[in-house]
Amino acid sequence: MPKIVDADQRRELVADAVFHVIAERGLTQASLRNVAQRAGLALGSVRHYFDDQAELMEFAFRVNSERIHLRALEKLEALEAEELPAEREALVEKCSGVLAELLPLDEPRRADAVVHMEFMLDARTNTLLSDAAQDDYRATGAVVGRVVLQLMESPLATKVLAPVDEAERLIAVLDGLSLRMVLQPAWSAPEHGLATLRRHLVDLITP
Repeated sequence: MPKIVDADQRRELVADAVFHVIAERGLTQASLRNVAQRAGLALGSVRHYFDDQAELMEFAFRVNSERIHLRALEKLEALEAEELPAEREALVEKCSGVLAELLPLDEPRRADAVVHMEFMLDARTNTLLSDAAQDDYRATGAVVGRVVLQLMESPLATKVLAPVDEAERLIAVLDGLSLRMVLQPAWSAPEHGLATLRRHLVDLITP
């Protein structure tokens, strides 16, 4: 009997190969040929699942974005399902634990962040990636906004917060930390990035 190939699994395998090529050699080297070679597939096999380079890049971008946000959403949903902590340190720890999934704090998250940055930069001029980039912005905004609401709803909050404004500020903090931690790891160690995030969350709920 012919071997049955799961199309979704094969497409994810190819996406993983895209991520490896981008991490090792940059987005410009993620050609169909190089990706096929990295995946251990014939070029024709890759073309069987993706019509062209543009379709492959958009799919890989969306997989990268989904993986990052699903990690955060898993922790966010657990936070929302529990009673909010009554101590400031515990609340900040819970909220920072959600947002930490958006930061390159270890090698898997750093690899995802490197690929994510390459895609986002390319989307600035590549209209074929613009829809995926907008969906990514919205996904990040949804996670961060829900964390801000958790802080606002806590009895520990002593400030009146503007949710949209604070979400935008928090996204800026996360983006800045991610950029520095990827580009200047010697100066921006994971523990420093996490400490900066926690200080920002403390400032949101205390004078």
